[in-house]
Amino acid sequence: MRNHLKNLSVHYQGDYNKIKWALEHKVDVPNYEVMCDYVCVGEKYYPKALYELTNPPFVLYFRGNIDILNKNCISIVGSREPSIYAIKCTKKLVENLREDYCIVSGIARGIDRVAHEVALDFSTVAVLGFGVDVIYPKGNQDIFNRMYHSQCVISEYPPGTKPLQHHFPNRNRIIAALGQSLYVMSAKLRSGTMHTVNAALRLNKHIICLPHPIDDESGAGCNQLILEGADILTSLDKV
Repeated sequence: MRNHLKNLSVHYQGDYNKIKWALEHKVDVPNYEVMCDYVCVGEKYYPKALYELTNPPFVLYFRGNIDILNKNCISIVGSREPSIYAIKCTKKLVENLREDYCIVSGIARGIDRVAHEVALDFSTVAVLGFGVDVIYPKGNQDIFNRMYHSQCVISEYPPGTKPLQHHFPNRNRIIAALGQSLYVMSAKLRSGTMHTVNAALRLNKHIICLPHPIDDESGAGCNQLILEGADILTSLDKV
C-alpha cells in the first residue's frame, strides 16, 4: 500500500480528491521514483495531529528530521509584508515559545520567515505548497538550506511540484492542524492568512491574535478576528 499511495500521489500531483477517487476505483498507475523521504497515512511517523482533518494528506514528503513533529507544536502565521511592530512581536513570541514547542509555519516572506529564523536553533517545521526540492521564494535559499540540515520541511506535493496558487489553501489546512494553537501576528482583511484561520476554526483550534493600531491595514484582519471572538495576545513575556 505504501508504494501504491506514493505512485498515486506522484501521478495525481498530490491532489487529494483525485487520489481518493483513484483509491475508491482501484486505479492502477505507473511506478514512480521519488528522490526524497516520505511517510504515508497510517504509518508510524505520520503526524497524529493530521488525523483531525477530514482530508489528511495520503502522503507527506519531507526533508530533514520529521521526528520533531512528535513534539508539541504551535502554528504561527502572518502577512508577507508585516509592520515593524508585528515583526518585533513575532520575534519575542517565538523566543518565549521555542524551548517548549516546535514552531510550525509556511516559510513565506514576512512573518513565516521570522518565526522559522528565531526557532532555527530549537525546533521548527515548514509546510510547503510545492515540492520539498523547490525553493520559493528564491530569496529563501539560505533558510531552506538550514531547515534541510537541522529542522524539517514537509509537503503533500511530490518533488518538482511548482508553487501554484491553489496549492496554498491546501497547505494552510496542514499548518492549522499541526499546531495546538494558532497565533496570527498580522493579516489583512482578505489574505491567505485568513484561509489558515478558517481551517483552524473548523478544527476548533485556539486562535490568538496580535492587536494592531486601527490605521494599520496589515493588521486589520487580526483586529476583525478579535472582534469576532478570537483571543487577544496581551503579553509577549508569558504566553
